[in-house]
Amino acid sequence: MMFGSLFYNFWAALCSFTVYFIWAVQDPFAFPLPTIGASLVVALIGFIAMFLIRAFIGYVFYTPEHIAYSEVDSPSNVEPLHAEQQQFVPQNKRTTVEFEEDNTEEIANVVRTMLHGQEEAIQK
Repeated sequence: MMFGSLFYNFWAALCSFTVYFIWAVQDPFAFPLPTIGASLVVALIGFIAMFLIRAFIGYVFYTPEHIAYSEVDSPSNVEPLHAEQQQFVPQNKRTTVEFEEDNTEEIANVVRTMLHGQEEAIQK
């Protein structure tokens, strides 16, 4: 997968043509046709080199579509040695209704505070 579009190649060709042309025209004995011809060759080289650059950038920024880690792949009997090493708190033993009942009043107070700016809604 390449990064960008063919438009980048044309910009690279234009920039390389311009830079070489300006550099070559500074010679007081430069002839017009050989200078333009050499600039066109440099533009062609810049156009082709941009394909390689776009392919490299596409390779660097490539993100695979498939999921690299799945809970099915991991063994479920592995427990952390200490409670501090556990990164995630399992919530699968509680139902959604139990979880909502615990925080309903807190959520209502926060919403009231945000809507009305009442400081007394935070106090318990």
